[in-house]
Amino acid sequence: MRATPGVVVLNASYEPLGIVPLARALVYLVRERAVIVDAVPGMTVKSASAELPLPRVVQFREMVRAPYRWAEEPWSRRGVIRRDDHSCAYCGRAAATVDHVLPRSRGGQNTWLNTVAACASCNGKKADRTPLEAGMVLRRHPRVVTRRDTLIVGIASTGADIARLGIA
Repeated sequence: MRATPGVVVLNASYEPLGIVPLARALVYLVRERAVIVDAVPGMTVKSASAELPLPRVVQFREMVRAPYRWAEEPWSRRGVIRRDDHSCAYCGRAAATVDHVLPRSRGGQNTWLNTVAACASCNGKKADRTPLEAGMVLRRHPRVVTRRDTLIVGIASTGADIARLGIA
């Protein structure tokens, strides 16, 4: 059996709660706290007394109280590059650096709304100027990344159909 990135756990209302290891999801199923919503086709998990489809998404049978954690993610260079899909905000080529819209030399901070992913040549061309002063146009504007955004990306990485589940 190949390793799965994890199993998506939904509340009884189909609200995404998180991603858990396969072993934890199997505990939910065996204790009948959850049901399988989506499984990996043709794959099963066998034990001495049961055989279950390999779950990709499970849903709790009853509502589980979960504190909302849709707060802003902590800023990071890796997060900015991932948010901008590894492409330069100015030209669209592969990005390897982070550019400050308002340069740090002018008081710009490391925040989601002041940073974009950029290729080395665009970052050097813009230097310590604003995009307007450098005559450069942002192809996409910076936005704040929340924990919900990262959960949706994680759910997509499991192979679950987020559109069919109504999560996106």
